[in-house]
Amino acid sequence: MITDLLFATTLGLGQMPAPAYPSPMPAYTFPGQAGTVIPVQQPGMLPSALPTRTYQTQPGTPEQPPATIGGVPAQAGTEPVPAEEPKADEPAKPEPGFLMKTLSGTWIGERMEERRISASGWIEGSYSPSTNSVSNAPVTWNDRANQFLLNQLWLRLERAVDTESKDVSFGWRVDTLYGTDYRFTLPRGLWNSQLLSSSGKQNLYGVDLIQFYANAYIPDWFQGTDVRAGRLFTPFGYESLEGVSTPFVSRSYAFNFCPPFTHMGIQVAPTFNDNWSGKFMFANGNDVFIGDPSQEARFVGAITHTSDDKNTVQTFGTSIGRGKFDAGDPFNPATAGLMSEPAGRNNINVFDYVLSRKFNDKASYAFEAIYGYQTGVPTNVPGGIIRLDRTSGTAHWGSIVNYLFYNFTDKFTGITRLEFFNDNEGQRTGFEGLYTSVTVGAQWKPTSALMIRPEIRYDINNNSNPFEGRNNIIVIGLDAVVKF
Repeated sequence: MITDLLFATTLGLGQMPAPAYPSPMPAYTFPGQAGTVIPVQQPGMLPSALPTRTYQTQPGTPEQPPATIGGVPAQAGTEPVPAEEPKADEPAKPEPGFLMKTLSGTWIGERMEERRISASGWIEGSYSPSTNSVSNAPVTWNDRANQFLLNQLWLRLERAVDTESKDVSFGWRVDTLYGTDYRFTLPRGLWNSQLLSSSGKQNLYGVDLIQFYANAYIPDWFQGTDVRAGRLFTPFGYESLEGVSTPFVSRSYAFNFCPPFTHMGIQVAPTFNDNWSGKFMFANGNDVFIGDPSQEARFVGAITHTSDDKNTVQTFGTSIGRGKFDAGDPFNPATAGLMSEPAGRNNINVFDYVLSRKFNDKASYAFEAIYGYQTGVPTNVPGGIIRLDRTSGTAHWGSIVNYLFYNFTDKFTGITRLEFFNDNEGQRTGFEGLYTSVTVGAQWKPTSALMIRPEIRYDINNNSNPFEGRNNIIVIGLDAVVKF
């Protein structure tokens, strides 16, 4: 493994790994949340995920942006595969991406293939005119109004575990994100100095080492178990940190404000049988790097059930710990990524349920309900709650999100998202009240390497004026994703 890491490092110095979406190499990976393999993507399906922040797959399925069941994203991390049907009991293998095709036949490509090493990724850019003049917030991650954003240049280098082996297999992965999205994903305690310039203004572009881990696949534990240690995606939720794996360029309130994004920890992910699988993590907190004074132990996990006909997938996930606000480690001034934490570290407790259902080859549906809270939150300060009669209190928030997908052709899918997000005390967004958000858009894939997503979104808050002094906003979003 040390030799592999040295080889990977040398390769990275001489040739920047251009990630692919989907992954250019078959990922001989590990059990994921849904507990079953979805070998073939239906034409025109959306590559978003259920859940979305985990991207951890079943034995023998590729690990990267997820596949779909009908139009509904399947297990977290399952990836669209070639149109050719795989043989029975044979893992589906995705078509190699541009970079790996370029390296194929060269000595570098041969060495990478021998060691099960692949380089992949994508680039995403967006433009979002709106009725606001400067900022679309709290609409995210296309939060800058009337401005082009390079949201993500995502580079992935990995050595996939071999799930075909009867022996324990070892692997690793390193994901690096450059772009404007780093402001949302960067954890407390890792490279935070880049968030602000010397003049105190927010740096729009930066870097986040968004995921890195070493893992082992143990075939004799249940129907296969993956064990990982490092910085890991939260193993529940519907939308995705990966720009290539989420329905729209804009994110739901449920995704951005309700749960955490990543954890430093150790995760055990068994596939119990054809219907049940799980992910169970001991973590150092929510969005906190090792060594930061605000870290504290908590449990993070998810359990997934897939129906016998593979048309219905349900996942319940949680991040739970002490649940008390830590005012001893303030982050000030606030930035987009930590905008709800200038008064101190949030140790939120969250409970999430996601259901996806395929109706037929054209139509599918997904539903997410999420609730979160924390105690001891300071009042009437940035990052606190709005409560004039107390000095501290409990913050509550929750969201219900509905997604409807319809495949008009094998290259064009229409998508609708309807969300009701209640920021009861205004602690998550800075403005209390019920947000109602409707987004209508599409995903057009003219080629296997290009995805274009137009959308129009309307948001209204019935209790506050969060949108530059108004209670509503209209955002027209457009992004393009090119995979390598």
